[in-house]
This record gives sequence, structure tokens and C-alpha cells, in this order.
Amino acid sequence: MGDSTTSRPAPTASGTLAKTPLLHLLVYAFDRRLGGTIELVAPDRRNAAVLFVEGRPAKVRTSEPVAHLGRVLLELGHLTEADLTQSLAELAKAKATGPMLHGTLLVARGTIDTSKLKAALIEQTARKLRHVAAMPAETIYAYYDAFDALRGWGGEGEPVDPVPLLWGMLLEYPPWERVSAALATISASQLRLAPGADLERLGLHKDERTAAELLRSRPLRASELPRVGRLNDRTAQLLAYLLLVTRQVEVLAPPQAAATPSVGPAGSPSAAPPATAAAAASPRPVVTPSPRPAVTPSPRPAVTPSGRPAATPSARPAARPSDQPAATSMPPSSGAPTRTRSPQPAAPSSPPEPPPSLAPELVERWREIVERSATIDRADYFIMLDLARDATREDIEAAFFALVKRWHPDRLPPELAPVREACSRVFARMSEAHATLTSDDKRAQYMRLLADGSGSPETQATLARVVDAATSFQKAEVCFRRNDFAQAEAFCRKAVEDDPTQPDYHAMLAWLISLKPENQSPERTASSIQMLERAISMSDRCEKAYFWRGTLYKRIGRNDLAVRDFRRAAELNPRNIDAVREVRLYHMRGGRRSSNPPATAKRSTPAPPRPDETAKPGILGRLFKKT
Repeated sequence: MGDSTTSRPAPTASGTLAKTPLLHLLVYAFDRRLGGTIELVAPDRRNAAVLFVEGRPAKVRTSEPVAHLGRVLLELGHLTEADLTQSLAELAKAKATGPMLHGTLLVARGTIDTSKLKAALIEQTARKLRHVAAMPAETIYAYYDAFDALRGWGGEGEPVDPVPLLWGMLLEYPPWERVSAALATISASQLRLAPGADLERLGLHKDERTAAELLRSRPLRASELPRVGRLNDRTAQLLAYLLLVTRQVEVLAPPQAAATPSVGPAGSPSAAPPATAAAAASPRPVVTPSPRPAVTPSPRPAVTPSGRPAATPSARPAARPSDQPAATSMPPSSGAPTRTRSPQPAAPSSPPEPPPSLAPELVERWREIVERSATIDRADYFIMLDLARDATREDIEAAFFALVKRWHPDRLPPELAPVREACSRVFARMSEAHATLTSDDKRAQYMRLLADGSGSPETQATLARVVDAATSFQKAEVCFRRNDFAQAEAFCRKAVEDDPTQPDYHAMLAWLISLKPENQSPERTASSIQMLERAISMSDRCEKAYFWRGTLYKRIGRNDLAVRDFRRAAELNPRNIDAVREVRLYHMRGGRRSSNPPATAKRSTPAPPRPDETAKPGILGRLFKKT
């Protein structure tokens, strides 16, 4: 399709429509203003290509005849049947002497003007995109950044705004698995129209538009839309999903969060901001991976570490749907060896077994593909291409094109269609390796990573998660110092999720949970103490965990245990004046053991050490060391 394979770059990303439906690809490309080509191949060999210009689809080529321009003009009322018949005859004669486009001929003979041609081209592109959306879920796509695979085919193309096309596409070909997962993720949360929402652009019908407008005046759960908006369940679910994908709504914290937020650890509900629909709807929709959250008032007043209301209320970002594609998403640039999360599809968790009727040589090839797909991420680029580290550019080119013959998914026999996606995954990694090692700058950068021991995609992904976790924890510390505990907890949970090996992350999360008014009882306090004990078991030098555990022991009247922890915290960090003061006060009072306080007693909690006053062990110390 289009340019020859000799000039074609390696694909920037690949995947299947099952993991990333066309709707998400369109939204992602539009948000990132991508310029390049997506090529799609169905299991039955039907294919299509979509050229993007500034994120807008400009040309669509399909292997089947779809939406001929003349027929589109006829249906739009811009041509009569006689005009169409006559122009097709003239077109056939003109093509006998050289290339000629139907639209160009119609404008030249005065049958239509350029505005009618433009409208017809837009409609033709929309119809072809709907045809592509109907391709089976097993269809494989590959994205080639900054590459026009349709050069020389058709005219210049007419870039189309994809947003008005999404609703019709969603109604005709709904990805129900994604819809259900996304709506389940936000089932307890309310939706509210974002301040800049543009419902007119979505191309909704009157009833759907009216239902969506209700979210401007009052937040509603997605499950309430059918009743309040007078829509059937199917339409209401798809409407809520469209609003999420296009980020026309804000996802608000559940109303009950103010009264009964979480107690924290496993098995208990969470008061963190509601999870976005990203993983379910996209995979980080395919919209921007990290949208800037809108600021909405916090569902509960901020309190100081001692439990008293802060002087000014804090604000917390409402979760925003970021339907971003994860494993199969399209990054904006090629596979440079940077420490970012891999854009390639994840390996299948349970690879299919070859059918008994398969020929022995195909069974062997089947198992080779599955095994290579499972281990490809642990190999460095040289191992992927079976090369020595001093291989020349000519060696790399020769090795890669030999591998293309064996690993390009289009070369698989039909009997191996069930492992085609695994083969595509291997080939995508090989293409990434080829693109990196044949670029002098990228290879030099990659060799530095390799020397650091992070040359495999798996290691790079692990490092990316560690860096993301450290960044999230740094944000949690900033929010903590501002008394914005709700947002601090959200960032802290993200840090624990990305890197559960850091005791500081667990310690702060336990403390933030313990500060909530509903978690002040002895039972809930004991749960937070257990979380802090986990952090201490990970590192006996986690000073903050000792101090906060001592504070919680003091809350429940175990002053003997509290002073032990305060003393240890002071030993680890003599600048922790709060810990030093607690030890001094204990001795001034004669070291008396207190009885358990009554449940209604109001107790103030000493201010915890400022996070920037303590040493940052491990990755944090290296990443955020103060100079």
C-alpha cells in the first residue's frame, strides 16, 4: 500500500483492534496531532490505510470498493444520474492517456464547484472510516510516524475532523467490553460536563444532546442517565462512554466519600480519587496519556496533621478520563531508547495451544512464535537481531531483512492466524531494534543504557515505573506540605502501585489514611499501625514510619510503645524535633503508662516531620537529591 517497503520506516507501534478499537486510534491521533499512516490487515487479508495530517484523517484507502466519489456526490444531491454516467465515461477516456481524478474532472467541466467536491470528499472519508471500523477485532494495525503510505494515490486529500464521526461509529460498532469496563470503573462516581464541553461538535441527536446537557446543571452517575435523560440503556451507556472518551465530562469523587471514605489497606474501600476509565476504555482512550486534571472543591475540608481544620480549604483535581492506549497505544515518535514505558503490545497471559490437526512443522513454528513472544522483552536489541555488539550498519541491515522474511506477520500461513498477534509483537520489537541500531545518535544513547544494565525493554519498563513512582511520591510530599491530604493520598497510592518496594511510600500512605476522621477509632488505628509495621519490616531505617507509628500508639494510649518509636526516629534523624520533643515529654512526666483514652476523647496529633527533613533512601535519594 503506497510507497515501497525499501523506504518504509519501522512501525512506531502496532496492535489489534480488539485491544485498541479504531475509535480510540482516531481520538489518540487527533489529540496528539499525529502525522503518519495507520495500516490495517484483517485475518481474511482485507486491508486499509488511513493517512493523518495534523491528527486528522485525510485519506482512506480500502482493499474493497467503498464509497465511490461519484456515488457520494449523487447521494448528496450534487450530481444527477445522467451527470454521473457521462462523467464516468469521460473519466475512462481521460485515464487512457494519463492519470485523472473523478473530482478534478467534474470541477474542470463545471459540473460541481470546489465546495461541493470538498463536502463529498469529507463524506467519502467518513464512510470509509466506518467501513474500517467494521473490520474484525483480530485485525492488526501498524502505525508509521511521519510516513505517507498513500503518496501518489488519490488527490491531496481533505483532512476531516474525526470528532463528529465518533458517535455514529460508536452506535454502529460499539466495543462493549471496553464500554462495560469503563463504566464499571466510574460506577460510584458522578459525571459533570467540563467547563469547555462542546456538545454541538459531537454530532448527537436531539434526545442524546438533551440528556448530555443535564450534566451541565447537575452531576449524575452514568447509571442515572437512562432514567433522567429518558434514553434506553444502550444509548445511555454509549453516550456516557463517548463523553468520557472525548473528555467532555469531569469524573467527580463519589458523594459518600465525604462521609465514609476509605480505611486503606487490602480488603477495604478506598477514598482515593476514582480511578479513571483509561485502562478499561482505552487501553493511558487513546486520548492524552496525562491530561491536566480539572480542579474541583475537595469533598472534605483539609485538616492539619494534628486533625484540626486547616485555615483554607484545599482543592483537589477531579479524575479525568484519559482513555489512553497502553500496550497497543501509538507513541508520538519512533522507538528511541529512552527510559519510557514500552508502547508494544503485552504478551498474552495464556498463549493458545496448537490444534491437534496442525502439521508437525507448523506446530514447531507455532511454539517458536509463542516462546519468542514471551521472552522478547528480556532481550537486548543485539540479541533480538542475533548480532554482536560491534556489528556494523551493513550487518544490522542484512540481519534485519533476513528476519523480516521469517517474522513479518504477513508472511505467516493462515493456519498460524491465532498466533499472528504474538508474531507481530516479536516483529515490532525487531523493528524497534533495527531503527535504533541503524541510527548513530540512537545507538550511542542505547549503548549507554546497555552499559548501565538497562538495555532490554523489560528493564527499561521497570525503570520507567520506578521513576514514575518517585515522581508521584514527590508530588505527594508537596501536597502533604500544603495540607491537601486527599490529593497527597492519590499520588501516594500511585507511587505504591508503581513501586511497592519503597518503605517511605507505604509509610506515608498509612499515615494519610490514619488522619481521616472516620479512621480515629482504636480498631482503625490498629489497621494503620499494621501498615506502618510493613514499611518498617521493609527497612528498619524508615524514620517516618517509626515516628508515625509512635504517634498512633500514643493515640490509643500505648505510651510505652510510642516512646520506643519516637526514640528510634530521633536516633535515625536527630533533626526530627517532634520526635525529640516527644521523648523529652515522656521522661518529664516520669514515663507513666497511660490507660486507653475514652473513645470520645479529642486528641491532637503532633506534627509529623517535614518530608524534606529526612533522608531519601534508594531511588528517591538519587533522583531528587538536593544540591
